[in-house]
Amino acid sequence: MSGQRISWEPFDHPGNTFVKMAVQPVIGALVFALAIANTCAVRAAWPDDQPVRIIVPQAAGGTNDTVARLVGVNLGRVLSQVVIVENRAGASGAIGIQAVVQARADGYTLGLASDSAALLNVMQPQLVWQFKRDLRGIGMIGEQPISISVSARSPYKSFEEVVAAAKARPGTIPYATSGAGTSQNVVGEWLAKLAGIQIIHIPYKGGGEATKDVLSGQAPVAVLGLAPMLAQVKTGGVRIVAVTTARRSPSLPNVPTLTELGYPQIALAQWAGLVAPVSTPESAVRRMSDAMLKILAGEEMRQRLSAGGIDPKPLAYQEFDKFLKENVETWERVVPSLNLKLE
Repeated sequence: MSGQRISWEPFDHPGNTFVKMAVQPVIGALVFALAIANTCAVRAAWPDDQPVRIIVPQAAGGTNDTVARLVGVNLGRVLSQVVIVENRAGASGAIGIQAVVQARADGYTLGLASDSAALLNVMQPQLVWQFKRDLRGIGMIGEQPISISVSARSPYKSFEEVVAAAKARPGTIPYATSGAGTSQNVVGEWLAKLAGIQIIHIPYKGGGEATKDVLSGQAPVAVLGLAPMLAQVKTGGVRIVAVTTARRSPSLPNVPTLTELGYPQIALAQWAGLVAPVSTPESAVRRMSDAMLKILAGEEMRQRLSAGGIDPKPLAYQEFDKFLKENVETWERVVPSLNLKLE
């Protein structure tokens, strides 16, 4: 037996017809299955031919909406994708953020997040989602200072005059914000606590409505994002007396920061960036983040953001994730000491 040659020719031997008939369908099925698997793998590559949605948790026409549409158009060009901006306003932004959290984590649904979105869990602990747990960063777009502004119809010419008037007449000076529970509301109450003054918060349904009352003089003081106030400064309807960022805004280099005025604790900005459901694949997050960095490096994009009062601050997804965590933790430290309530 050791010297005997053994031959195995299953498909050529007449006696193996049954074996041949049985095996051929199996091989055919395997080939078909592999073809399907390869097709699915190709279709699963991101981005596919389906549109990318950016959910904005505010109404159309605001700063965040404008930023999302500007970013969306340019991302679409870089990725050769259709990018759709969808507004889901309501409940101080909670409805829109929840829509992002509950979306399929496939890289095709993103959210335009902001400082107020990071505040939501602190202000509303009953929410079913948690910002740090259920979302991951795609990338930071930019930031703007929160401005302390006064109506040109008011007697105030400086921040010090506002504080002096509030100390002389406690509880009589109102200040406007774009809503209860926003970062503007927190800054207003935080500043009042540090300055030892009592001022009255007047929440509006958005920055546009608040700005109208500032212009008319009905709201003598406002704590609002810088972007919507810049045009009013140019027309002379508003005076900006302080900004909250650690450094002066390039748009208003003559306006002092709160740090310079003796309140270094308040050195923050309103920010905007893209987020996705936490389980979104790393490959999709990385590619979208790279695309964002590419468009934010363009001079035209930077100029358009700056013209709207937004200082470009591109951060890749790893850095943005760290920033988001730190931002939420800042609110977690500050808010409980202010006894804020959603009105």
